[in-house]
This record gives sequence, structure tokens and C-alpha cells, in this order.
Amino acid sequence: MSAFVLQVQDLDESGKEWNFAIGTDWLSSALAGTELKPTGHEGAFHVHAQRTGQDILVQGQLSADMLASCARCLADVAIDVDLAVAALFSPEHTRPYSSEEIEVRLDETNRDYYGGTEIVLDPMVREHLLLEVPMKALCSDDCEGIPIPERLRPPNEVFGTSALDARFAPLLKLKEELTKKEE
Repeated sequence: MSAFVLQVQDLDESGKEWNFAIGTDWLSSALAGTELKPTGHEGAFHVHAQRTGQDILVQGQLSADMLASCARCLADVAIDVDLAVAALFSPEHTRPYSSEEIEVRLDETNRDYYGGTEIVLDPMVREHLLLEVPMKALCSDDCEGIPIPERLRPPNEVFGTSALDARFAPLLKLKEELTKKEE
């Protein structure tokens, strides 16, 4: 069942306001199939929609909280989404259909289509929420990741460094000589 639905017949040129709550149940189902999960707090979606000829302009403010896993240590990372959204919905019968590839222009990236008497905003809300999540969420910039137990570290070396390969000894000697000459 759709949670964010606008009735087309309610809209005129002056527009109308809607205030939707983004419930944790809706957020859980929207995030299904991703590694994200809701925080347990409700979000909000404030919408102003108005008719512009046959098209309907939808503008709003979207805010929600989600949890992602840190890319280094796998701890929960809070993702706070608070962004302005806008889209232009045109009637379905104006959608360009072609058997060839359609070239999408930049001004068409926020265009969608509606059919019937309702505009369902659920897919748009989900898309904006997912696009706000960083590719590699970090709990902090200096997160060191999951500590490697001592028994799993390579023997006789400090973790993160490696012993000098004997084949590079002549190059190291050359580097030292050049450094001395520069001083």
C-alpha cells in the first residue's frame, strides 16, 4: 500500500500542502534488499504540489534517519537525511515511446509520469533516501577498522610494514648515496 499519494483532482494552480509521516514500517519495507535499516524514529515528508497546465509540480522537504554499516569496522553509522526534493509529473499519455534508445536531456531527469487520478510519491521518496547514503559510510574519519588478532598477524614483522626484500638492497644503497650527495 502506498503511503505518499496525491489526488490529482485536489490540485489547482495555487497548489496544496501535504504533511506525511515516514513511519518505521514503511521505511523498513523501502529499505528491504539493502544493507540499510531504520533507526526507529519517524521521518517527515512535507509536500507542496500545484498544477501547471497538464503537469503537476511537486516540491517538498524530506527528512528521515537510517542506519548503515561502517565500511571499516561494521559498526552502525547514523545517516540523517534532510533534503529538498522536486519533480515534475506529466500525464502518462505524454510519455515519449520509441523502439530506439531515448536520449535523456538534463531537464528531464526530475520528470516522471502519472496515470489515473493519483500520483504515488513512494518510489521518488525511496530513490532520494537511497541516493543520500554514502557509498562507503564511516563511523568516523579515523576509524581503524576491525582489529586483527595478534595470532593472525604475520610473524616477525610489525603489522602494516613488511621486511625489506633483499633484491631491493642495491637500490636502497643508491638512494642513501644520492641523499648524502644532496646534503
